[in-house]
Amino acid sequence: MAARRMRSHQRGAAIITALLVVMLAATVATYLLMQQSHALTRTARTTDRAQAALYTQPTLDWARAILSETLKNASYVHPKQAWAQGINALPLDDAGGGTLASGVIRDEGGKFNINNMVTNGVKSPADIEVFQRLLTVLKIDADLAPAVVDWLDKDSDLTPNGAEDSFYLSLPEPYRSANQPMLQVAELTRVRGFDAATVKRLMPYVTALPARTLLNMNSALPEVIRAYFPDTTETGAIALVRSRDDLPFKDIDAVKNQKEMKGIPEVSVIKFASVTSTFFSVSIAITRNGTQVRQNALLKTADPVGSRWPSIIWVNSF
Repeated sequence: MAARRMRSHQRGAAIITALLVVMLAATVATYLLMQQSHALTRTARTTDRAQAALYTQPTLDWARAILSETLKNASYVHPKQAWAQGINALPLDDAGGGTLASGVIRDEGGKFNINNMVTNGVKSPADIEVFQRLLTVLKIDADLAPAVVDWLDKDSDLTPNGAEDSFYLSLPEPYRSANQPMLQVAELTRVRGFDAATVKRLMPYVTALPARTLLNMNSALPEVIRAYFPDTTETGAIALVRSRDDLPFKDIDAVKNQKEMKGIPEVSVIKFASVTSTFFSVSIAITRNGTQVRQNALLKTADPVGSRWPSIIWVNSF
């Protein structure tokens, strides 16, 4: 009897062991299948992203072409012209790949160009005052402006309320002041006093362009107009924008003749204002099977506008 019970226990233990082995094998197999599935998904997404990226350059070339074509012989630039209409969910293939493109072109000439404050190493007090007024209009501390000037100028002389290498080198992760023009507005996050929230607040109103620019009154927002022309009231700037949206300014005389500009010295209008632009930003999104590739670029039109395709100043893909 004892021997029989022993054999029975042994058979039971063997069965339990076999079941445990089967369960373990099933768990390992399931895990491997899941890993394989994830790997295949990652490979598919990588492939879709790579294929989507192939369409970014042609889409950017579309933006260059439409700028060149629609601004050919144009005497002014206005956001109701064809170049500003962009594209939305445009199919890019006929093979069922599901690749769609969207894109937006924006006039950068209607913003305050940060690099205007220091041109060829020389500070421009008038443009610095414009930036300070813009900060005030946007309810941002105007005392932040000197730090931007120090970031742009070539010397290491500290401007009152500014910041030079002595400040940046004392940070936990030290770096030096750029002492050169900004390439993109996002660079402001490296300037003393400018956090991400402040830069985001400024984004619609400021730009960073590689040459000195005038303000395109056909695309400038009311806040920027008030910064350039402080005698213009908030109500007047809004009325000016509404007026030009219905009837674009075709020349600088049309700007000067607006009733909202009557109190503005003519010399100031001539010094700061324009009705055209040469710099445009482009935002592109290529979507394929749920995977998206984005690209931002800065374009410069030829002089005269439309004489050839705009040149590419910089491109960021992400």
